[in-house]
Amino acid sequence: MIIRKSLAAAAAALVAVGVASCSSDDSTATESTATTTTADAAATEALADAPSTEALNATLVTFFDPAVPAADKAALIVKGEKQAPVLEQFNGVLRGYPLTTAVTAVTPVDADTVKATATITGPHGGAPTDLTFDQVDGKWVVSDTAVCTILSMGRLTCVS
Repeated sequence: MIIRKSLAAAAAALVAVGVASCSSDDSTATESTATTTTADAAATEALADAPSTEALNATLVTFFDPAVPAADKAALIVKGEKQAPVLEQFNGVLRGYPLTTAVTAVTPVDADTVKATATITGPHGGAPTDLTFDQVDGKWVVSDTAVCTILSMGRLTCVS
């Protein structure tokens, strides 16, 4: 009998703790909903402002065209003017080792940065590569990091 009363008391205590822990404060639930809604709105806005795969692919096609002057390529990348000498060398590499590209996915990172998955293909095959693009003055350009990744494929070094 004592055991039965002890078990009943323990069960009652667990139920009381469970009910107390399950109760919610309406203000916390409202704040959580507001935070989630704001985050969802920001993600939706970033996705809506993200460039298309076609737009980013067009930028890369121009960047990989050896006939495009280095000065024009500099306009396609972040701080391109500092890379101008290397872009001249890059054009020489591209004349002997042409590259093509196909952007397959664009994922917003934030309002001014996207990550693009691009397959960069040369004479010996291709591989998917993640490249970042930054929005500068309303235009999507290849980020410093992505430029250095691409230039390293041609065994060239970025200018710091």
